Amino acid sequence: MNQNIELRHLRYFLAVAEELNFGRAAERLNITQPSLSRQIQNLEKELEIILFERNPRQLKLTAPGQIFLTEAEQILLRFDQGIRVIKRASRGEIGQLTVGFQGSSVYDIIPISIKVFRERFPEVDIIMQHMTTSEQVIALSENNLDVGFVTPPITDANLEVEILLQEPLVLALPENHPLAAHSEISIAALADEPLILASRDRGCGLHEQIFDIYQKAGVHPNVVCAAKEMQVMLGFVAAGIGISLLPSHVKNFQRTGVVYRVLNPEAPITALGIAWKSENIIPVVLAFLEIVRSFA
Repeated sequence: MNQNIELRHLRYFLAVAEELNFGRAAERLNITQPSLSRQIQNLEKELEIILFERNPRQLKLTAPGQIFLTEAEQILLRFDQGIRVIKRASRGEIGQLTVGFQGSSVYDIIPISIKVFRERFPEVDIIMQHMTTSEQVIALSENNLDVGFVTPPITDANLEVEILLQEPLVLALPENHPLAAHSEISIAALADEPLILASRDRGCGLHEQIFDIYQKAGVHPNVVCAAKEMQVMLGFVAAGIGISLLPSHVKNFQRTGVVYRVLNPEAPITALGIAWKSENIIPVVLAFLEIVRSFA
């Protein structure tokens, strides 16, 4: 397009071409008829083409005017479509969202949030990535992940972390374990019990948290096994290899041969958070956060 031709000139031309009457076209555009006539004359001068045949009784398009009408309609259509796409993108209605989550997490908030987001924004492609918290922190920092469901604490100053849920840890025992006869059990009572622990490289912070819990109780953990997945840990518990301290949502697994008991005097707390890069708060992330918060 010539640099002196603006979109308004195309809209003026389109109105005149459709009405074939300067008066009606000017009224439709809410401008004066003389002003509209000058704008069309300026357009013809700029193009060096006569677009309309003018006579006292009739106004009609010339052959070049007919061709220009088709092109002008396409230009305006594409422009209007582009504006609509930009506005939808600014509202987070289209695009792509990459979400990290821990494979062992069974919090309802994660699948429910994904389901509702897909229903509300069907034109956003959601990519789910199975990653540990530590892997998510790296991916978020390197812009390979938009948002992640993580287990705090997160120490990366470039990330925003919002706590969604907090829950107590519970004691998982073999169903025939002597401690299973008690409804509440203290950490001190676990002093000599073989402990199945979450692997440190699982990246969820649970490994360090359990060590802190034992230390505060003045007890040294008797670690006999470490595993990355809760299902594996529960399998070891069911086999009688040891006990384990896990977030209370683990009870959703209903593992045969495993019972759960409350830890006292005060049940330690673990949490689920959602993290994103501070400088990467794009509209699609904002839209997703709004949905997640509604269920938190």
